[in-house]
Amino acid sequence: MTRFLLLTAGLLSAAAALPAHAAPKAPDYQSIFNRLAAEPLRYAGLSSHKGARILVGLHPTANGELEGEMMRLDSAMRPLAAGPLHGTFSGGTTMSQTAHCALTITLPGRDIGLNGPCSEQQMSGAMTVRLRPTQLWSQVSHFISPDTSVSQYWLSRAAWQQATTPEGAAQP
Repeated sequence: MTRFLLLTAGLLSAAAALPAHAAPKAPDYQSIFNRLAAEPLRYAGLSSHKGARILVGLHPTANGELEGEMMRLDSAMRPLAAGPLHGTFSGGTTMSQTAHCALTITLPGRDIGLNGPCSEQQMSGAMTVRLRPTQLWSQVSHFISPDTSVSQYWLSRAAWQQATTPEGAAQP
């Protein structure tokens, strides 16, 4: 019995001496929001799912490409998710006229595809969510039969102010 207690105590002290695994670092949502707010093209919308707010900030790059970020907030303005956005638009190097946009947003565990018309004032179309499984069997299963959900989205520049203002705050 005392040998068991000594062995247990030895294992516990050895485990305490091992380095603890660092918890995953939470994204710096304030920095992401600041970058979104500084982008020349900012869009927002209110989701029908529990009053979530969707923010997108992007800028055109060379060869008809777009880069930026997306952030989802809950109804109380708390960040739920954020990720980089990249894609293309068919309008050349300016979005002064409506063009076709194909964008991909990379979030932990899933990719969101946005596909439809976009301009300086709004973007809309079909939204596709593809899960990225982490376990090997899930990856094989997902390869054979991808789990995809499809929905619609509509974001506008005009909705940016409303989506970034907490409920109950005075609107100008």
